[in-house]
Amino acid sequence: MKVILIVLDSLGIGAAPDAAEYGDGGADTLGHLAEAIGGIRLPTLQRLGLGNIPALLPAGKAIRGVPAVAAPLASYGAMQEVSW
Repeated sequence: MKVILIVLDSLGIGAAPDAAEYGDGGADTLGHLAEAIGGIRLPTLQRLGLGNIPALLPAGKAIRGVPAVAAPLASYGAMQEVSW
């Protein structure tokens, strides 16, 4: 078995549930970037499941130009810090 792990460190894809406590309410770096330029096109990452990630978050918003796919080709997820 071969595993390729892609980590997009510091690429925010939605606010954590406690974001407001740290002054980060509404954080969504990728979403805001996509909105600012009228949408982005990331076909390979879309097929891998990038557009499916916002649905995992409590306040996740679709990424303009990168819709979810019915059958992503990879596993996907979003991480959240657990310590201060």
